[in-house]
Amino acid sequence: MKKLASILALVAVFALIFVAIVTSNVNQVDVSGEIWNQAMTMGDPETAVRHYVVYTDLMCPYCNYYGRVIWENDAEFQQYIADNKIAYEVRVTDMLYEGSGVEMSRPAAEGAYCAARENRFWDYYHAALDHIFEDYYWKGIGYSKTAPMITDMDRSYWYNIGKEIGLSDSFKTCFKESLATTELQENTFKASINADGLPSFAFGKFTTSGYDPSWEWDTVKTMLNQGLK
Repeated sequence: MKKLASILALVAVFALIFVAIVTSNVNQVDVSGEIWNQAMTMGDPETAVRHYVVYTDLMCPYCNYYGRVIWENDAEFQQYIADNKIAYEVRVTDMLYEGSGVEMSRPAAEGAYCAARENRFWDYYHAALDHIFEDYYWKGIGYSKTAPMITDMDRSYWYNIGKEIGLSDSFKTCFKESLATTELQENTFKASINADGLPSFAFGKFTTSGYDPSWEWDTVKTMLNQGLK
């Protein structure tokens, strides 16, 4: 009986410890296990209480218009995710290659994943946005479904962006040998299950898709705020 009483007492103690741990973390959600690629994430997953995800494709003009608005308001956006303890993740896919046969969708994404291996994703992403706007969108090419298509872009376009921002020989090898393709394909497959169109947003419990090029920071911030509810 004494042995049984001792066992029951230990069980009770462990139960109390468990309750204390759960209670102490009730207001904090560890989203670190949900991150697909840490290098494509802003904010600290260890302290974040919200996980915001954007599914994108670098050959999707509407995705890029959204990305540019975020970039142009970077200081305020960085403060926003810090103040609201958000882990903000961009999930790059080649959904337009897989679904619509847009050839440059794959090397664009491969470049992003190779840059992420050097923890330089954001440099690559912003340089890519800068180039595609200057080389095409501002010239009336490829900026919408009804605009003239981009026809003079080849694989070297994305390689040269990495070279321009000073990525190492590891990037060059990764890109030329398509070393990131498997990871990209796996993530694109998962994205095709979770995303409803491009761009697609999952800001906490708030989900939506699509983006109008006329929308600016105030509209984006309204979307971001939906995830705080």
